[in-house]
Amino acid sequence: MKRVQFVLLLAFAIPVHAQVSQTIIKAGAGFTHDFPGLNGYTFSGEIAQPFGSHFEAGFGIKKVNLSGYPRSKTVNEYTKASTIDFNAYFLPVQSESHILRIGIGYSFSFYKIRRSYPLIENNGSEKTTVWSVQEKKGRISGAGISGEYEYIIPESAFSIGIRASLFKAYDRVSYIGSFVGVRI
Repeated sequence: MKRVQFVLLLAFAIPVHAQVSQTIIKAGAGFTHDFPGLNGYTFSGEIAQPFGSHFEAGFGIKKVNLSGYPRSKTVNEYTKASTIDFNAYFLPVQSESHILRIGIGYSFSFYKIRRSYPLIENNGSEKTTVWSVQEKKGRISGAGISGEYEYIIPESAFSIGIRASLFKAYDRVSYIGSFVGVRI
């Protein structure tokens, strides 16, 4: 509970000290990979507020959908998750048209998973493998890291970019995708 209070305090305190008024709203989609071999896509949205000359804070949401047959050809395993993210970015490179962001964050994930595990049955001299299916719903939270490159379209409020991150959905998932941003 202390972690949640700290993150919420940070989220509300940062905009009060904002020195630059160019808030950015980003929406994107990309490829996501999860151990033990599930692949899929993620849709994301984020609103970020600058504070200081080299820092930003953001609040985001993600919708993760992964599936595959990593252990058995008979059971389609999946991870479906919705996350709420709080991020802090350092901007080491900034120009009129290029921004590089390095970030850390904390995600709160609400997930539904299906996994299969082998059970070996011994029928006398014969051993057979049966794949039991387990479905589970729950919540989990954890830290994540990200990196972004953003190109600001000249004389426009719009930008495009690419993002790579490692965050918590059910297990650690890796993500790479593009986004479109608009400055308000």
